[in-house]
Amino acid sequence: MADGAVVDPLDELDAQVARLRVVADELREARGKPVLEGNQVELIEDGHTLLRTYEEMQRSCQVQVRALDRPPYSTPPASQQKLELDRLADGLVYRAIYGFEVFESEEVMAVLPELRAAGEVSRVLPQMPMKMVLGDDTMALVALTKRAPAESHLLIRSSGLLDGLIAMFEMLWGLAVPMPELEANGDVAELRAPDRDILMLLAGGATDDMISRRLRISPRTTQRRVRALMDALGAQTRFQAGVQAARRRWI
Repeated sequence: MADGAVVDPLDELDAQVARLRVVADELREARGKPVLEGNQVELIEDGHTLLRTYEEMQRSCQVQVRALDRPPYSTPPASQQKLELDRLADGLVYRAIYGFEVFESEEVMAVLPELRAAGEVSRVLPQMPMKMVLGDDTMALVALTKRAPAESHLLIRSSGLLDGLIAMFEMLWGLAVPMPELEANGDVAELRAPDRDILMLLAGGATDDMISRRLRISPRTTQRRVRALMDALGAQTRFQAGVQAARRRWI
């Protein structure tokens, strides 16, 4: 790479996913043989082991948990809510970047307000090609498939792979925009401050239909407000409108 070249975090993410899939394939081929990557990488392919590993990771952390998150989930998000709340109460920092798909998931939106009120710091990206949890700077749990949530996970301990994943998360954190403010209304989470939250949802990749349903405003009102906000920002695309709004500190 030439000096001064700018690295696209999403390109870096794609490259990391491709590399991790190669490692997973090598581990499958090496079953019964010495483990690859200096015993620092373990392949997990069943839901019980995955859940136990995820919970043990959170309990062992001393400083922070960082996550890239999107559906599907191997267990309902509500089943993991108490553990995160307990660890937040212990002073553990949680930082999460969500893919825009979470706005379509009622099970996620039902738990996010309480997690955020307890201290989780969350942001949104329109594209999230993988799921990952980082435990401090010592381990990562990475999902390699979008279809079956309990298969093809890698547990990565201190290694060059882990260092790259940590750096990638921090690049994505800088690219992501803040999660819209959420408040609970019965069993469903709603968004408030329509114009501000429309911009945040645009930055997260939400469609007009998603915005309309999430903010509980009519489709016609949504279309009119989106167009007016894009014009005010001089934005050519919906995502650009969200980014421009963040840069101008509108959101």
